[in-house]
Amino acid sequence: MLVKMLITIVKWTILSLALLLLAGFTYEQYSRWSLEKNLYHGKTFADVNGDRIHYVKKGSGPYTVVFVSGLGSNSFIWKEIQDNISPYAVTIAYDRIGLFLSQPGKDSLTNASVTAELTTLLEKTNCPKPYILVGHSMAGIYLRPFIQQHEKDIAGIVFVDSSHPLMVKKMPPALFESLTAEPAWQVSLSVALGWYRLKHIWEPIATDIPVTHPVHIHARNYFYKSCKTTLMEGLSDLNNMEDGERYTSFGNIPLTLIMGTGTIRYAGMSDEAAAQYRVLWEDLQHDLLKLSTNSRLIKADKSGHVIQVTEPNVIIDAVRQTIAAVQ
Repeated sequence: MLVKMLITIVKWTILSLALLLLAGFTYEQYSRWSLEKNLYHGKTFADVNGDRIHYVKKGSGPYTVVFVSGLGSNSFIWKEIQDNISPYAVTIAYDRIGLFLSQPGKDSLTNASVTAELTTLLEKTNCPKPYILVGHSMAGIYLRPFIQQHEKDIAGIVFVDSSHPLMVKKMPPALFESLTAEPAWQVSLSVALGWYRLKHIWEPIATDIPVTHPVHIHARNYFYKSCKTTLMEGLSDLNNMEDGERYTSFGNIPLTLIMGTGTIRYAGMSDEAAAQYRVLWEDLQHDLLKLSTNSRLIKADKSGHVIQVTEPNVIIDAVRQTIAAVQ
């Protein structure tokens, strides 16, 4: 009798789990179908080395402000800032291969591949030189070969809470562990079964992005289009940082570093981890100043890592000041 009861319980448990998984998968597929009805309407694309790359180009003028996103991020994170800068210059933001609307990629991301992709994109879209580069997070690593190869064509650089090539090597093991993301298989499964979409109805994707903010809503809606590439980019981080160590000087190109110093950066951390992170990040950002003989550091004291969301005007002002210097 007891055995039969246990078998029945197991059967119903398996059936309930299967139905739950099916419901999640169906919800995810329906959501994707609904979101993609008119997603590509009015969007612009360029053929870049045989790949279809989505870009947003606005404004006019004799130079171009180029927005480059960090790991797993796309052109949308720059929307508010690009809209505010485009009255003063040509602006372009884009999705790297495999992210959001750009064609899925096959190869792992390298600093060299970002450089090749961006070089061709700027040529294909007739973006006038000189360039003002605005890069967030890992873009501070990805862009280093591009800066070296195009030094004469770059009038200014704004790095927004930029990564440092030595950040992982200098990070205490316990701190690194606390900042490590979920395993790739877990993220992929969560996205495929709709759990990611449901969970982030009420839970922020990042502590400094409110769930009501357009960047959060966009990321929640469309992360499935970037998930595979985002995970691949993450696996390439250490190699790209090691490669980034080779590029130690931008000459005298005007360089502005914007660093998030708000307490929101350390949300959820222990006091010890937060203290370690604060000291490390401060040291690394000051070290980045050495990249140029003409550099400055701006502190965004209400921000963590995603300054585009918490203090976009800090970035807008820094870019406009760089534009004014070019004029």
